[in-house]
Amino acid sequence: MMIAFSSVAFFSNQEKSCRKEILHNIDTLTTKHGRPAFSNTFDTSIRSAIRIENWKLITGNPGPSKWVPPPDSSKSCPYKKKIGPQITKKNVWLFDIAADPEERNDLSDENPEMVRVMLDRLLVYNSTAVEPRYPPGDPLCDPDLYGGFWGPWIEKYMLVKMEN
Repeated sequence: MMIAFSSVAFFSNQEKSCRKEILHNIDTLTTKHGRPAFSNTFDTSIRSAIRIENWKLITGNPGPSKWVPPPDSSKSCPYKKKIGPQITKKNVWLFDIAADPEERNDLSDENPEMVRVMLDRLLVYNSTAVEPRYPPGDPLCDPDLYGGFWGPWIEKYMLVKMEN
């Protein structure tokens, strides 16, 4: 079952979003990072992110620690600055993104109850997930074979094969 909400009023700045929770990702294909921080809930060694109201939880390997300002910001782009979660043995971070939109201040140690609530929600989402399937690469889809462009290749290959 899918639940959908109209976002027209939200994007036209007429009202606040009715969403209280956003699952950003559960990436079971990325190599696990560290050991699970808790038992009987979501495995924190798996890369994931979820937001509930002002709280954002990141687990696993957080990826690059770079922050890019919005296009209309007067801040310069600090690509060389380490911002946000750093890759260490730690694998769970909690941020109050309303107070800390750059995700610099990890609050996971101060708010273990919220961490647990969010991990339990990740567990629910993950229990309904379909395992991702990525078939092996097909050398016939190489854009160099088609003038440097991505596009349908199976039909073209079959036509060429039929002509020969």
